Amino acid sequence: MKAHSLTTRVLRGTVFVTLVTALAGAATAALLARSLWQAHEHSTLLELAEGLAQAVEREAVEEDRTPDSAAVDALRESVTSGYRAEVWRGQVLIAASPPGPSVGPPDASRHVAQDAWLIETRPLRGGLLLVVASPREWGEAALRIFLWSLLLSAPVCVVVAVLIGRLVGRRATRPLLDFRDRIRAARPFEPLPPAAPSEVLEVVELEASFWRLWERLQETVSRELEFAANASHELRTPLTRIRLHAERARAALGAAPGTAPSQELRGLVEEIDRLVRLVDSLLVLSRDTAAGIPAGEVVNVSDLVTAASRRVFAGAPPPEIDEPDEALVRGDEALLGIAVENLLDNARKFSLPGRPPRVAVSEDGASVRVTVTSPGARIPPDLVERLFERFYRGPEARASHAGHGLGLPLARHVARLHGGDVRTVSQSAEDARFELALPAWRSMTH
Repeated sequence: MKAHSLTTRVLRGTVFVTLVTALAGAATAALLARSLWQAHEHSTLLELAEGLAQAVEREAVEEDRTPDSAAVDALRESVTSGYRAEVWRGQVLIAASPPGPSVGPPDASRHVAQDAWLIETRPLRGGLLLVVASPREWGEAALRIFLWSLLLSAPVCVVVAVLIGRLVGRRATRPLLDFRDRIRAARPFEPLPPAAPSEVLEVVELEASFWRLWERLQETVSRELEFAANASHELRTPLTRIRLHAERARAALGAAPGTAPSQELRGLVEEIDRLVRLVDSLLVLSRDTAAGIPAGEVVNVSDLVTAASRRVFAGAPPPEIDEPDEALVRGDEALLGIAVENLLDNARKFSLPGRPPRVAVSEDGASVRVTVTSPGARIPPDLVERLFERFYRGPEARASHAGHGLGLPLARHVARLHGGDVRTVSQSAEDARFELALPAWRSMTH
């Protein structure tokens, strides 16, 4: 699910609410305008009918005329332009003004006429019926103009809603964005930059909760790193002494190199060396990658690869190395040597017999890359990232190779301490290939 910023959500919500409100308001206004127009027209028709009835009555009384002739004269003299008046006797039209289609008396047979007109009636003397009407088209035309005006104003409403939404969204999210920026700028084991006073209660509570969590996390991580460093140092000292005693015992026995006592003591020394390397690895892993390392010294990675190859492949066929004379980075030479050694040792273990590993060193201006290929080895897709988990060992490694599952994790950790990384760059059907990438020293100086 794609995430959206709070500002975008506020903007969309504002536009949606504005459109819905505008449509609902337009519909309500149209219905209200129609009702008001009809009420006004009915009131006007009632007044007109009352006036015409009085005029007919005057003509009949004052002029002593028949109701029919009085109605004809009254309609001719009194009807307002735009309205229609008719006088009926039963189904016979006696008088009408102005000339035009007949409205007719409002009975069940006149639905069409009544749908086109608003009608008011008034009985007159002599059995006459006065019908006064106004065309509904007047109101419909006015209503259409009103609705079109609302529709044409909708884009303006949307633009205003967008502007208001952006303003409200930015104003509402500004404290959160400031809080986010201060968190991003914070360095490990350092307090957060001071916050500007906020008037938003939720943001104040969020910052207070985060501060408490931040302090607990710092305390927990500090204890863990301190424990790892102390434990590693405490273990290294007795291991060094045990190794020294084993070497002295082998020298004191004076046994020939091939004899059983010499072999046992040699195996003991090798196991002690493995434990020392494990402790050294734990010491390196206890460093925080976010804190990085001091600037260190300029290191030629090509020389590192050559030296590491001699150590890892001592007494074995060397790897195929393709490297320039110089590929410079800046950092801790000892730590970088550990990373390169671990990659080469991993390739030595898992390459097919008779097919030496291949090592390529390259520089592209921004970074120096060491690519190590293990001929014949394959990495299943589900193990690509698991191989970098500490103490994880794949099925093949557990079955045929000794180790602790720290080689690749340690290489990646050292690379990240230097601002680089180690990753798998091969596909599942290709020879296993790992790449160590480090910032080039030349790119760091520009």
